Amino acid sequence: MRWHPFLSAQMLKTFREVTTCLLAMRLFAIGDAQAQGTILRATVADARTGVYILDAEVTIDPIGLKGVTDYFGDARFTGLRKGRYTVHARHMGFAPLAAEVEVSGRDSLDVTLLMSSTAHELAEVTVDATVLPPFLKEFEQRRRQGKGQYITDSVIRASLGIPLEDILTSRLRGITILRYPSGAFMPITTRGTNNFKGSCAISVYWNGVRITDTRSPAVDIPTAFIGAIEFYDPGTIPAQYQDLGSGCGVLLLWPRP
Repeated sequence: MRWHPFLSAQMLKTFREVTTCLLAMRLFAIGDAQAQGTILRATVADARTGVYILDAEVTIDPIGLKGVTDYFGDARFTGLRKGRYTVHARHMGFAPLAAEVEVSGRDSLDVTLLMSSTAHELAEVTVDATVLPPFLKEFEQRRRQGKGQYITDSVIRASLGIPLEDILTSRLRGITILRYPSGAFMPITTRGTNNFKGSCAISVYWNGVRITDTRSPAVDIPTAFIGAIEFYDPGTIPAQYQDLGSGCGVLLLWPRP
């Protein structure tokens, strides 16, 4: 089959027309994107850890555009015209941060804001022992002696929503938790005279009444009901809580007044 020169020229002409059309469309799209203004992406992260900050509030002044960051710490804004803007970032637990940016109105711009965490000092709390229930008076007396480990009401209130087992294991030394499918739990330790195969069941008391034995776990108690916690190793258990089953230690849970 022979190649006809007329067809070749015709095909070339058609190709040039199509190419010209596509180029015009591309130039139109670029011009349209430029007319829409600058696209600005603000990325917010923790200055100390580098971890992205979710739900940080980002504001573009003076035009007042607002957004919040996603899981990648990003907030995206479009349509910024040429000029100078201030990008503000705010999030609870961090110092507010601002950055000045200059945009051309026809490009894209990335801004990274590294926020510094702030520590809020809590007001001092004074405990008036004269208005406390009797069991909390004893709790305060033992806490001043310092023979055990103690978790106060203010700490528990600050931990509302956190499971009791997490509070115990994170704040009390020497305790681990066995969790049962029923929701009950058993605090154990590797210390104590009743140690069996590396684990020793700690005696649990609720409001002064023992609620566990070596075979029965404790019922899980919501932290909203608890006002104080004490834990004693075998050698430091108060006399009134020493019995044949307390050789692994004693955990005292007190109700909130």
